[in-house]
Amino acid sequence: MSNHIQITLNDDLLRTFTNAIKEAVREELPQYQDSFRKDWLSTEEVMEMLSVSRRTIQNYRDEGKVPYTQNGRKILYPRDGIEEFLRKNMIKAYR
Repeated sequence: MSNHIQITLNDDLLRTFTNAIKEAVREELPQYQDSFRKDWLSTEEVMEMLSVSRRTIQNYRDEGKVPYTQNGRKILYPRDGIEEFLRKNMIKAYR
């Protein structure tokens, strides 16, 4: 014997329900965000984060602009180091 429940929602009730879920997630997400955050990033993730090419990332490494660690051929970047690089190179609006 299986139990089934069927709920029928009109558009307004569905919109209200959806908005309530979005608001609950928005309120709860900040306390869990750090647990989902990766401490180390791949070259591809840094390329996407900075919107630059693989060659540019290699230049940044060669010039000592971004910290990294290498194990064999695998290169990883500390997230904090990349975020610091972004902060140091940020140009603030003059107004």
